[in-house]
Amino acid sequence: MVIKEGKYGSINVFINDLFISSFPVGDKWNLDYYKKKSNEALLKGMIDENIKLKTMIKVFYEIIQNFYLIKKQNKRMRGEDHQLLFMAVLSLIKLNKINEDDYLLICGRKKPKKLKVY
Repeated sequence: MVIKEGKYGSINVFINDLFISSFPVGDKWNLDYYKKKSNEALLKGMIDENIKLKTMIKVFYEIIQNFYLIKKQNKRMRGEDHQLLFMAVLSLIKLNKINEDDYLLICGRKKPKKLKVY
C-alpha cells in the first residue's frame, strides 16, 4: 500500500472500505484538476466516440468492480489502471450515481513537529 503524497496532501480512493489507490495533491494537481480531466474524458466519450451515457455508466461500474476484485486478491495494478479507476469514480460522482464520501478521502499533508534544541 503506497500513499502518494503531494505538497498539500493526497486523495485516496476506497471501495467497500478497501484502500485502492492514492493521488498527490499539489499546486496544479488538486481535486478540481482531476474532476476537470474526468469531465473532459466523459464528454469526449459521449461526443467524439458516440458512446451512450447508459453504456458509459455500466462500463464505469464494471471498471470499479474489476479493480476492487484485483486489489482484494492482492494483485498489482499498473499506473494506468489507477488513473482509469480514478476517472471512473470521478465520472460516476459527477453523474450523481455514487456518493463522493463513500469513495474518496482527501487528506492534508501532515506537518512535521519542530523540535526545540537546547
